[in-house]
Amino acid sequence: MGITPNRVGHVIEWRTKRWRQRLLQPVKYMAYKTGQTRWVPPPDRMYIESTNICNLKCVMCPTGRGEITRPKGFMDFDLFKRIVDEMSPWVKTTTLHIWGEPLLHKRIFDMIAYCNEKGLRSEISTNATLLDEERAKRLLESGLSVIYLSLDGMRPETYQAIRVQADYERTNENIRRFIQMKREGGYKAPFVNLQIIQMKQTQDEIEEFVRAWSIPGVDRINVKPFDSWAGQIEEVNELRSDDPSEFMPEQRYPCPNLWYHVHIYWDGSLAMCDRDYNSLFPLGNVKDGVMKAWNGPRMQELRRLHVTNQLQDVAPCNKCSEWAWWRPTPFSSHGNYNAALVEEKGGNTIGPQVVSVEDEG
Repeated sequence: MGITPNRVGHVIEWRTKRWRQRLLQPVKYMAYKTGQTRWVPPPDRMYIESTNICNLKCVMCPTGRGEITRPKGFMDFDLFKRIVDEMSPWVKTTTLHIWGEPLLHKRIFDMIAYCNEKGLRSEISTNATLLDEERAKRLLESGLSVIYLSLDGMRPETYQAIRVQADYERTNENIRRFIQMKREGGYKAPFVNLQIIQMKQTQDEIEEFVRAWSIPGVDRINVKPFDSWAGQIEEVNELRSDDPSEFMPEQRYPCPNLWYHVHIYWDGSLAMCDRDYNSLFPLGNVKDGVMKAWNGPRMQELRRLHVTNQLQDVAPCNKCSEWAWWRPTPFSSHGNYNAALVEEKGGNTIGPQVVSVEDEG
């Protein structure tokens, strides 16, 4: 069978996009480094909240704890398509989750397939409680690029105390069956991350977790640094096993999210990042265009406040420590555990486990 003109067109389009992204990388960096606030190039990573509804009540999560007071809902598929149509030529990857369980969205598989059709890498993070065989098959056939399977703990009592309303054995079975189906079906994607959050309850089980899940079909074991969600919830702060003061840079720099990552909630609201889970600093809506909001007056003002370090009255930035998780370079915008620690150690791993390079839910 020969190569069709349609296939050739897709290859050319994909290569053009890759070169465009590479050429824009130093331009983005200069915009960030020089404190440009008005005409910032398109972001290279997009977070889309398919829904902010979840079936669990996890102790470290503002959704599960009932801390999110903004309206709940599911992103309209037409709005989703408009966002992807506009941004797919520019962004490298989109996640289809922010504050909720993406498998609850009835059209999540259509969303993934649409991203794939537009040449856009897609990722989801799931608690895997709903990942039955039917959903597993549909995910494997959808064109999903990356999946994060969250399993916090090696024992039922640990896991079920964290992932409240989940069943340890059932989630384990869902994950193992998904991995088995991927291997037996010969699927090259999605890239499988087995994830555990580093926190007081899991700290003593992490090494065992890494050993136990180092099995064929698991592409990476992702030990996710604890996210305090900008320190807004005292009960969440008490769950962390590390001390932020030990790795915070001496001098604050502008949060790279505002130049590199765009966060869009289910109703089209633009957010500074997922730590502003109640939209305390509203930035407009993307229904009239993502880039219009991305460089809109509210976003410009927020960037200015970061550049001038006038954040004492900007919630949740004024309590945040996660701004130090990463620092872009002229040719890279990958996140890491935190810039100061990585610069000191010359890498982005801590101990034997792999550290999350992005903020995955």
